[in-house]
Amino acid sequence: MDCQQVMAPIKESLYADDPAGTAIDFMVRKHMGLVPVTDREGKFVGLISGDRLMHFMLPRTVSAFLGIKRGMKRASFLHESSEEMQERLDVLRDRPIGDLVERHAKVCHPDTPLIDALLLIKHKQYVVPVVDHDRTLVGAISFFSVLYALREEYAEKKRTKETEI
Repeated sequence: MDCQQVMAPIKESLYADDPAGTAIDFMVRKHMGLVPVTDREGKFVGLISGDRLMHFMLPRTVSAFLGIKRGMKRASFLHESSEEMQERLDVLRDRPIGDLVERHAKVCHPDTPLIDALLLIKHKQYVVPVVDHDRTLVGAISFFSVLYALREEYAEKKRTKETEI
């Protein structure tokens, strides 16, 4: 099995020059925490993630501390209000998506063996962009797209066996 057999097509694109509010609204609407981003020509630019957005929503003192030491577990002493969080989110919404993407995301090609994409997913890149040899985004693979493809293959085999009987 290769990536082309399992990838989900990209039906709605997020562009690097769009405001991050577009990505935030898309992620909320689609319940997606990691989304591929392209330029206007369809070339893959990077992944935008909820984790990355959350980094920018945290107070600067917490973000700075996390940059130094990843072990911070609590910051309740800050007494954060929803208005303060909303303020940071509003500022974030106006930034270009391209400023916030992870540009070093691993990609696969349509003819890449699926096992290679599965290894990327296993190593915490939960969405694997599938690009052609010009880096044009043609699809994406996630745990769910793999399960969906296997379910469809299983159902087809079951139907074939039933008609043979």
